[in-house]
Amino acid sequence: MEEEQLQDLIESNKADLFSEIEEEISDDSITDIEWDGHNLWITRLGRGCYISMKELSDKYMDNLSIRLSNIMGVPFNRMHPVLEANTEALRISIWHESRCKKKSMAIRKIPKKLRFNHTSVVQSGYAPERVLALLENCVKAHLSTVIGGQPHAGKTELLKYLSTFIPAEEKVGVYEDNQEIHYRDINPHNKCVEFFVDSRITYQDIIRAGLRHNIDWILLSESRGPEVMELINSLSTGAYCMTTMHLDDVRDMPDRMYSMLGKENVSERFVNSIYKYIDLVILVECDRFEKRKITQVGFLNRSKGKNYCTVIYEDGEFTDRNIPDDIMEKFNRYGIEDPYIWRND
Repeated sequence: MEEEQLQDLIESNKADLFSEIEEEISDDSITDIEWDGHNLWITRLGRGCYISMKELSDKYMDNLSIRLSNIMGVPFNRMHPVLEANTEALRISIWHESRCKKKSMAIRKIPKKLRFNHTSVVQSGYAPERVLALLENCVKAHLSTVIGGQPHAGKTELLKYLSTFIPAEEKVGVYEDNQEIHYRDINPHNKCVEFFVDSRITYQDIIRAGLRHNIDWILLSESRGPEVMELINSLSTGAYCMTTMHLDDVRDMPDRMYSMLGKENVSERFVNSIYKYIDLVILVECDRFEKRKITQVGFLNRSKGKNYCTVIYEDGEFTDRNIPDDIMEKFNRYGIEDPYIWRND
């Protein structure tokens, strides 16, 4: 079934499908809804993960899985124990009781709007204003960016926010296997093309094709495999990028790219290209109460034949305000004299 048809069917049957969790589905502060067969676990911004007093009936779970499998036209039974469905706003996974005693469900909510703005970011403690101004100016200066962190850290949410500073006339290519960025919904008057990848047309294929489609910015929902080679190749031709990646430290980003490509395919030229074409690495963390914040900001650069990672912000403090000279040249090229001050003009 085509992706759009599936989304329309799930959306049109939303009231019946989610009858026992309608309140949780409608609450924008809830990010995840999980049923483990015994307890309903809710993850809420500002509170974290907790057990709801609500209990889902076996009959409801049976009906939900039957209706979803019928809508999707796929089997869900002992031989096919994993059922997955995605819409523009929800990512749904259900496991069959033959493998886990009772049906288990996980729903991740994917908002089509921004959860924060410049003022709320600063007021919430997500990032100091000078750090936020720096990141906003990095987009204005066309710095290619990797946003790192663990699952649930809010990497894609930060990418969505920063993408609003891409000039409207610059063509953005959004490449995803599950719709999460919602660039067109957030920036309805910006030049954009969105492409869904699958086993037939992979990330590598579409990144390569983007070179002939006049793409200025590549927004890649998550870098997790050999597509990083095509991503770096595209950046070498003059494109820019924003992508997310599982990271614990900004200094580890090049190593993560090596491992995605496979060590046997990593050449010295590829390593050098990472430092040459990826400019900015950000680390986002989330505590047990779902309070998110930026904990590291670093710049990559290659100068005089050597590769550098300059971490300027870490654990709530500026460790080095001196931005590398070649990065400063990019700021100056776009009229940004002080990257720590934002002028929205």
